[in-house]
Amino acid sequence: MTSSDRSSAPDRVPSPEDTSCCGGCGPTRRTFLERGALIGAAGVAAVGLSGCTDAIRNEQNAPSHHVGGTPTRAIETAELPVGNSASVQLRGRILLIHRSAEQTVHAYSAVCTHQGCTVGLGERQGEPTFACPCHGSHFDVTTGVPYGGPARKPLTEFTAAVDGDWITVTL
Repeated sequence: MTSSDRSSAPDRVPSPEDTSCCGGCGPTRRTFLERGALIGAAGVAAVGLSGCTDAIRNEQNAPSHHVGGTPTRAIETAELPVGNSASVQLRGRILLIHRSAEQTVHAYSAVCTHQGCTVGLGERQGEPTFACPCHGSHFDVTTGVPYGGPARKPLTEFTAAVDGDWITVTL
């Protein structure tokens, strides 16, 4: 082969930094994979956050106190001594009841105001609490106000009273 057989274009010698295919005809494999991973991560984040919008909207619109209804027997007073709490199911709802004095009781919905998980009985630093097992929110047993975890709104309160041998909750 003579020098006249070659085209007039000089041979391209790739530099060490040039790792693209075809000598620079498009993005490198690495760039392609990085962009794909970034787009995939953004998609996963968008889908994950979209599930939170209903919970956030429900949290903002949740009433803090249940209004109206009929007093319904929830638990016998003998089963709930002063200073104790109980979880009871009443008319399809799970309620958390705390008896703070002989004639003083508090009742709350067991639906966490963070993302709707079922709150149960718990203890924190030796004190009784209502605790959410999903994300660790804790609620005061006498006010329903959250004092730990991601929940920001109090549990929905129901009117409760001691009526003879029964604790009643207005549903």
